[in-house]
Amino acid sequence: MYSEERLLSEIKELLDNDKLYALYEDTYRKYKYYFDTTNYIVLNVYQFNDHGAIHVLLTTRRALEVLKILKKFGIKTTAEKLGKSFEWSKFIVSFGALFHDIGNMIHRDNHYQFSILLAEPIIDELAKKFEEKNWLLLKALTLNAIYTHDEAIPCTTIEGSCVTIADGCDMEEGRSRLAYKKDKVDIHAVSALTIDKVEIKEGDNEVPILVEVWMKHLAGIFQVDEILTKKVKSSLLTGEVRIRIHAGDKILEKVV
Repeated sequence: MYSEERLLSEIKELLDNDKLYALYEDTYRKYKYYFDTTNYIVLNVYQFNDHGAIHVLLTTRRALEVLKILKKFGIKTTAEKLGKSFEWSKFIVSFGALFHDIGNMIHRDNHYQFSILLAEPIIDELAKKFEEKNWLLLKALTLNAIYTHDEAIPCTTIEGSCVTIADGCDMEEGRSRLAYKKDKVDIHAVSALTIDKVEIKEGDNEVPILVEVWMKHLAGIFQVDEILTKKVKSSLLTGEVRIRIHAGDKILEKVV
């Protein structure tokens, strides 16, 4: 459904910054074995669904899509409010999304804490390459975006909010972030498998972010309510997101 090269190409276009994209791609390829190892453990030890390389690339792309929409509608990021450039926000969102799930290789419970532990030395090096003077602030904001991607942790930055919403959108055709056991038939599995497509689009001045979800039948609403809705509510973008559900000839929508 998604390929590495296609997602990298889309990320490059969204970043619109050759230096930042080169740093992102080099880092992705250098640490790809982290994502592969995480996924191997998730699939074979926990027997859950995909949390590997495609997931982190897809989360990066979607988080950058949200960020781009916020920019268009004049919603300032946390970095901008602190007097930093929008390129900082791109860095925070990109690397926050890239490393948000690696803690799963240690344990599923509280994996966001383990992600911080594993990512800290990597983000330290990257921040120093990108920002000479205020690298520590950049590092802190990026680690924050990793930590708050889980809906159990309230977001404190706009950039972290982009990451958590993007993470919650990865639920197409069994890709749900609501971890479910493979080969087990229950509401988690049935609802996850009914989602066909998820797209992030521009909304309007009243509600700038539109998330459209296409599903085979309304059982998929369980996924939307249990993951995406909770992640939006844990973000700083509550009230800025409209979720529109297409289920056959039915269209349902709500502002979260």
